Amino acid sequence: MKKFFISVFLFFSSFIFSAYTCTDKMIEVKEYNGIYVFKIPQEHIKNIRPYITRLLTLNKTVYNDTKAELVVNGGYFDPNNKSTSSYVIIDKEVVLDPKKNQSLMSNHAIHSHLDEILDRTEFRVLDCKGKQKFDIRKHSQRPFGLKYTSCKIVHSIQAGPELYPKLRLEDEYFVEYKDGELVRDSISAMKKCARTAIGIKDNDVYIIIATIRHKMTLPELAQFCKTLKLTKAMNFDGGGSTSVDFRGNSNHKPLSIISDKNKSARKLKSFLVVN
Repeated sequence: MKKFFISVFLFFSSFIFSAYTCTDKMIEVKEYNGIYVFKIPQEHIKNIRPYITRLLTLNKTVYNDTKAELVVNGGYFDPNNKSTSSYVIIDKEVVLDPKKNQSLMSNHAIHSHLDEILDRTEFRVLDCKGKQKFDIRKHSQRPFGLKYTSCKIVHSIQAGPELYPKLRLEDEYFVEYKDGELVRDSISAMKKCARTAIGIKDNDVYIIIATIRHKMTLPELAQFCKTLKLTKAMNFDGGGSTSVDFRGNSNHKPLSIISDKNKSARKLKSFLVVN
């Protein structure tokens, strides 16, 4: 009888542990007074990749079409000509190239800063000898630097600026100061807006959504990334573009967030899809 109870105890202990382990690998959602943080454990990610559309499309439409677990807005684009302002690589091929955006390339006001604009920060999915790794770097930088020459970029989606460990607003030409005065703020970086960001830590991926209930400047968002103790973080397109659709799981109910609940969502060019 004693052996029987021990066997039963071990069986249920194993079941509880297995259930906990399974739950622990799910997408975890936490809310901080209007800021949502989606933690996506590396063990959970079977497929994370950019998604692009020829015409501008709603985040919700991509979510429904792909039947994804989570879809979030991605890089920058020109709403007038529907062309990209950010690089996107899918399956090792450049599928969106800002150099093909004539409005961007012929804009004399930013011509002297095109190098900084084209080299903005991107989120990368890497193949490192069969192992999936994630990184955040400037477009021109090699994967993980010279040390990890075996890593290849499989997917990437550019936006910027880098938020953490260094906020690179001026380096990536989002803001410009003259004589100490702010003369350019192309994405309202210094104003409180809805925001979308992506970060990494221990090869887990973090999606951060600052809703209209908790608007943030980019310096504030960078500080929040530091609070989360992320290794690296970068900004995605935000403001009116901020949008996320999440299927939900046993950890959290489904979510659909846009930047303004009283208006229609903005149609977008590129997205990050998680399955």
